[in-house]
Amino acid sequence: MKGISNKEIILWIDRYLADPRLDAEAQLRKRWAWIWMVVTCVFVIITSFVELVVLKLWPIWWFGIVFWAGYLIGFPLYRRMKRFDLVINILFTVFIVAALFAMLQTGGITTSLGFIFIGMNCAMGSMLAGNLRWTIGMFVTYCMTIIILGLFQSSLTTPEYITPRINTLSFVGLTVWINACILLIVILFMKDKSRYEKSEAEKLRKIDEAKTKLFTNVSHEFRTPLTVIQGIAEQMEQHPEKWMQSAPGKIKAQSQLLLRLVNQMLNIAKIEADEMHLELIHGDICRFIRYIAATFQSLADTMKIELILNQQEVPIYTDYDPDKLMHVLSNLLSNAIKFTPPGGLVSLIVSKTFEKDKKFTLISVRDTGRGIPEASVSKIFERFYQVPDKHDQTPGTGLGLAVTNELIKLMKGKISVKSREGKGSEFTVLLPISKTAEKVADHGISMICSETAHPEITKTRIEDKTDETDHESAEKPVLLIVEDNKDVVEYLQEILQKEYNIELAPNGKAGLEKALEIIPDIILSDVMMPLMDGFEMLEKLKADIRTDHIPVVILTARGDFDSKLAGLSIGADHYLVKPFNEKELLFKLGNLLELRRKMQQHFGTFPFQSQDENSEFKPEYVFIKRINTLIEKEMGNEDFGINDICFSMNMSRAQLYRKFSAITNNSIGRYLRSFRLHKAKELLEKQGKNVTETAFETGFKNLSHFSTCFHEEFGFSPHKLVR
Repeated sequence: MKGISNKEIILWIDRYLADPRLDAEAQLRKRWAWIWMVVTCVFVIITSFVELVVLKLWPIWWFGIVFWAGYLIGFPLYRRMKRFDLVINILFTVFIVAALFAMLQTGGITTSLGFIFIGMNCAMGSMLAGNLRWTIGMFVTYCMTIIILGLFQSSLTTPEYITPRINTLSFVGLTVWINACILLIVILFMKDKSRYEKSEAEKLRKIDEAKTKLFTNVSHEFRTPLTVIQGIAEQMEQHPEKWMQSAPGKIKAQSQLLLRLVNQMLNIAKIEADEMHLELIHGDICRFIRYIAATFQSLADTMKIELILNQQEVPIYTDYDPDKLMHVLSNLLSNAIKFTPPGGLVSLIVSKTFEKDKKFTLISVRDTGRGIPEASVSKIFERFYQVPDKHDQTPGTGLGLAVTNELIKLMKGKISVKSREGKGSEFTVLLPISKTAEKVADHGISMICSETAHPEITKTRIEDKTDETDHESAEKPVLLIVEDNKDVVEYLQEILQKEYNIELAPNGKAGLEKALEIIPDIILSDVMMPLMDGFEMLEKLKADIRTDHIPVVILTARGDFDSKLAGLSIGADHYLVKPFNEKELLFKLGNLLELRRKMQQHFGTFPFQSQDENSEFKPEYVFIKRINTLIEKEMGNEDFGINDICFSMNMSRAQLYRKFSAITNNSIGRYLRSFRLHKAKELLEKQGKNVTETAFETGFKNLSHFSTCFHEEFGFSPHKLVR
């Protein structure tokens, strides 16, 4: 059986002394003070045995009784009472006074048997309880006992049973004891100091991490609005007549997004500096909330989400700060809409409730969205904390709910959350009802700016639609844009439509489906999108033989190194960070298409080179080789054709045509015929077979047709190769 470790002993002590009323620091002090009491108690047992049995000091037996009675009462009280420091200090005060009377009995300081150290030990032990006033009082009491003994020393007599030998032995024993106790105090102090330093270092590390995360997330939040603002500004310079009407409104909307983020950061700074103050009015809070909810109706409609307001008909008149309440409601509603899929439901419920005989306004925001993981529910109101994501939503700054929580506390309310992952979440706010502020006629509606109520007013789910210029030349490459921000899509269409036939998809799921349907020449995709993020879509595209050849450019606000590395490792051909340069995007797309033209030249040339397996076009090589193997296997089968290849490759006819054309710039039908004819040429040249045998072995049953095709392919008759 293995011995019990120190860690297990400490854990047992913590469980034994656990008190939910104490914080972590108080619990730690309670543990060390209890260990001190146990050590002292053990010493009393040993000392009592030595002095009574070995040294025969029976006249001072009462002193041991005082110690035993004190510990018998003190230990149970110490464990149960919240003020454990009072228990230990009162107990040690009794011991100091008892030690004083014992020394008076034994003849003073010089013949005290070392009892003078008992008072010193009790005074030092009080330090562990963490009550400075009591510790000072204990040392003062101990010093008073020394002064009293000094004053009465001349009038005290030494009893006959205290011999110099007994006095010396007792002094030595108690000296060793007090030094052992001092060593224990030093060890405990050093442990506390080490723990404190580690705690501070960990706190600083977390602060640094939080700052780094904040700066990263702020840059993410800034990048998409800046992309739109910068892009539209460039387009206004180039095409002022086209953009002059719509551009100012778009720029203003994106500016509001940036302003809201700045306001969040300023609010945090004000709260930390205790400079955030309430500006209360008295009005109908139901009417005010109804107005805020109405400003979100169009956003909910755009996102295909049903927004329901459920209020009691009777007005609820109370004091509230319109601006701060607007920020609270806006954050809760925008989060609910953001994390709820199309077809979902968001409910805003307002009612009056009672709690401990006090009246409160209850505001509840429920959604049928993705929910919050159980491990994150207790942390979501912490500053900078973000629920772990899979890149399918903009990560945010980790400030929204933290600011909301602080504002609710400022309004003397409280907020709670219930959530089930995959089922939805419910945030409940309780605000006290009071009637001390001045009444305002419009209930505070004119005091707020509704334009800042929507943190994602332009981040809408766009409809999947085809390009309006279907009549444009089919020779243009097909570019699939996978992006959920309507303004970004509009800007990308404007700068790319001259060079590409553009197809659109509002998220990764729709993008994957469209890519499999049309097999585009190139894909430009965001990362953070609903339903399926860009990384997951990219991974699925590269794992599917139908789409693994398509170049993919990632265009995202996630500019950190880890995200970039993740995208490139999955198979992205380029990784561009918003805001981007228009010319850089055009060059990168153009370079990828030029690389595709080289690939087409490479694979469209006969004979097929087997050493291409280790080339930069390995997925394409595997695809062509698989088709070649099928044709080679069915070479003599005249009925083997494109439908058989589609069945074997698990592709539709359209998918096969698009992919094969993208790789070889050739049709699959023409390639099949050319492959047979090159095989026929090889049989005639190298194996000396006649024309009839060669035609049958390569799937031509009509000799006239074979000769015609052969002449079209090579410019001469197959009979010229017959020996």
